[in-house]
Amino acid sequence: MRIAPLAFCLDPKDDEDRRLIRDVCRITHHNEEGYVGALAVVTAVRSFAFGHSGPSDFLEAVLPNLPDSRVTDRISKLNSLHDATVADVAAQFGSSGYVVESVPLSLYAARSIDRYRFDEILRMIIEVGGDTDTNASMTGQIIGTWIGASQIPERLIHSLPNVKNIERITNDFADVLKRNS
Repeated sequence: MRIAPLAFCLDPKDDEDRRLIRDVCRITHHNEEGYVGALAVVTAVRSFAFGHSGPSDFLEAVLPNLPDSRVTDRISKLNSLHDATVADVAAQFGSSGYVVESVPLSLYAARSIDRYRFDEILRMIIEVGGDTDTNASMTGQIIGTWIGASQIPERLIHSLPNVKNIERITNDFADVLKRNS
C-alpha cells in the first residue's frame, strides 16, 4: 500500500480528502476493504505525525475514522490484544497481502515501537512470512513517522538501492509540504 505519504496532505476527516483517498486507492485496490485499509494507514500516520496519539493508543485513534468493514473489525480485535507477539497475531489472523490481514497486522506491529527497535520490528514482521514486502513497508512507514528519519538505523538507509535519489525525492516532498502548510 503506497498511501502513507498522502497522510501529510490529506485529512481523512474531510469528506473531499476521503474521496481523494478512495480514488487513489482504487488505482490498485478495487474494493471497499482496500479503501478502508488505506484510510486506516493514512489515519495511523497522521495520528503519529501530528501528535494525536502514541504507540500504546494509536489503534484506538484509528478506529473511529473507519467505516464498518472487515478491516475495522480486525483492527478492533487486535486492539484488545496487548501481550501477543507479531508472530502470534500472524499465525492467528494471517499475514498475506489481503488487506484484511496486512493492514491490521502492520498496525499491530507498529504499535510495539515503544518496546522494540525499528529494525527488530521489521525483522519480526518479515519473519512471519506472507506478503513480507507489503507488511514491512506499511509497518516501516508508520513507525518511521513516529520515530523520525534520524532514528532509522544508518545501515538500513544506506543499504537502499539509489539512496541518493530517494533522499532527494524525500527532501523535495518535505519542501512541498513546508510550502503548503
